[in-house]
Amino acid sequence: METILITGAGSGIGAATAKLLSQRVGIRLLLVGRRKGPLDEVCASLSHADKHVTASVDVSDARALVDFLGSSLADLARFPLVAVFANAGVGGPNTFGEDDRWEEIIRINLTGTYNTVQACHPWLRRAQGVKHVLVTSSVLARFGVPGQSAYVASKTGLLGLVRSLAMEWSGEGVMVNALCPGWVDTEMAQASIQAMADAEGISFEASKDKQEALLPSGAMSSPEDMAQWVDFLFSGLGEAIDKRRVGTFTGQALDVNSGSWMG
Repeated sequence: METILITGAGSGIGAATAKLLSQRVGIRLLLVGRRKGPLDEVCASLSHADKHVTASVDVSDARALVDFLGSSLADLARFPLVAVFANAGVGGPNTFGEDDRWEEIIRINLTGTYNTVQACHPWLRRAQGVKHVLVTSSVLARFGVPGQSAYVASKTGLLGLVRSLAMEWSGEGVMVNALCPGWVDTEMAQASIQAMADAEGISFEASKDKQEALLPSGAMSSPEDMAQWVDFLFSGLGEAIDKRRVGTFTGQALDVNSGSWMG
């Protein structure tokens, strides 16, 4: 049996990914998030729910992550760590001043992801074959928006982190990549749309329609859409993108954004 770690697994993309990956034979999931209740609810909905593990861990606390992994992965022979989906994050605006959320957003989105993958690295390198690290960045790493400097900076920083770690770890068989979603119908996205609706004095539905009208596809993605991409990469099929040898797809950003950014 092999292990896959998912952070931010209590809702949205993380929860959808857990549900899809749990259908694989021989996979144990480590579901991590800030709130144990939602994690347990997700776990109860999974295939073979009894073999998965949930834990309330703050990804900004490096020591807590190291301790959790030490206790959960002690039996490497039975449960080697083969993939990590570092998906935990927060959104929303920030404004310079006493109530600036800059430190909070950077600490969770950028430092928290760094902590996650670094804590996992010693366990990944011990597993056989090709291993995967995938971090959730954003289409906003490709262009800026007003009022969200911390979020944009954190998600852009993740692309630099991915490139650096790909250079460091790929020779060990650890492939490091990023997923850059656009609008995805999650609680975070709904909160953002509601904030825009309130600012314009229009309904949530009108604000959502307005945002979707800007997308070439005409519709935002679902968490299940994003989960399919995680599953694709973790399945090993992603290696077919480069046919020279197994384990060459690394240091890349997968832009799945309904056409809102095309390079």
